[in-house]
Amino acid sequence: MSSITTQVNQVAGRARSIFAERAVRSQITEAGQELTAAEHVLFFAEAPAQFYQLGVWLETFERLAAQGHSVGVVVMDALSARELLKASKLPVFFTRSIEQIETLLTKLGTRSISYVNNSQRNFTMLRFNGPAHIHLNHGESEKASMVSNQLKAYDYACVAGPAAVERISESIARFDTKHLVQIGRPQLDALTPELPATQTRVLYAPTWEGDSATMDYSSVMKMGESILAQFEGDNRFEVHFRPHPKTGDHSAEMKKEITALRARFAAQLDPIADAGQSLVWADVAICDTSAMAYDAVALNVPLFLTGHRPSQLRERLPHEQLLESPNGLAQRVAELAEGGVPGRQKQLAQYFFATTSPGQATKKLGQLLESV
Repeated sequence: MSSITTQVNQVAGRARSIFAERAVRSQITEAGQELTAAEHVLFFAEAPAQFYQLGVWLETFERLAAQGHSVGVVVMDALSARELLKASKLPVFFTRSIEQIETLLTKLGTRSISYVNNSQRNFTMLRFNGPAHIHLNHGESEKASMVSNQLKAYDYACVAGPAAVERISESIARFDTKHLVQIGRPQLDALTPELPATQTRVLYAPTWEGDSATMDYSSVMKMGESILAQFEGDNRFEVHFRPHPKTGDHSAEMKKEITALRARFAAQLDPIADAGQSLVWADVAICDTSAMAYDAVALNVPLFLTGHRPSQLRERLPHEQLLESPNGLAQRVAELAEGGVPGRQKQLAQYFFATTSPGQATKKLGQLLESV
């Protein structure tokens, strides 16, 4: 996708957002979701294309609210606010003015502001003195973005577990690891078990192409079609295809490929809304280096990992779980499903996650919020 096309799309998106502002404010009022009290807020400045980054935290903060924590959400894009109203009943404040946000949060006595990404606009919000600034991110992985020097800007950075602490301390020069708080993955706390099935359930969940060559961990272009084709006509399997929501946003070639795959494998597109629940559904997951792979480890879902880039996950998984070619994949999947989670994969859960006990990650996050 050319830079000119990207800029045109961004301008058009901003125009649609500005046009929708009055209606969105009315919707917030009509829904009775005005932010009138919040000791702790989620902050999100991006357009709907990135809404998934906020979306993965909404249920966690709803649970915190149900447990008595005073929480809300601040958004700076009207169309994202509209998506938020569809997705959650949490209190909402929408404005494009950082000054208005500061004024309101000062009035409310807000104690913490949590961030789900490394948006440039986060760093304008970070000028606000008083509340603790907490980086949550939106997943655990070994992508290059997970060791951004930007983490130094926050009072606290929540990480999944020991592996992240090790990764950050080794990769970010002069970083004080006392600012890291291990909480596990709260998004996995409220998942429900799936009923047994007669077929082997396979989830193929590749990541997107990233915004640079160093961030391209996707298997879609290299072997996405071949992976899915391995299961065509094989009644032993039920397959769900769950491409990352941003796939094709940066590359015209990728956009063409993912459009073709969505059309050819339309019947296999994952109908489950929650990514974690999709993993619970699966007997075997096929993932790139992304949060989905690490969540599979946390949930004890037998995993095939694609790609060639070095990582602790790749190094520590059994060699037979590394997917370098789709040839013979259906039989390999059948064997892995029958054998269950290998012991070496089970051991990785403790390395990547501070806790995998249901409810404990949400509890750890709540304890951090109340301590600030």
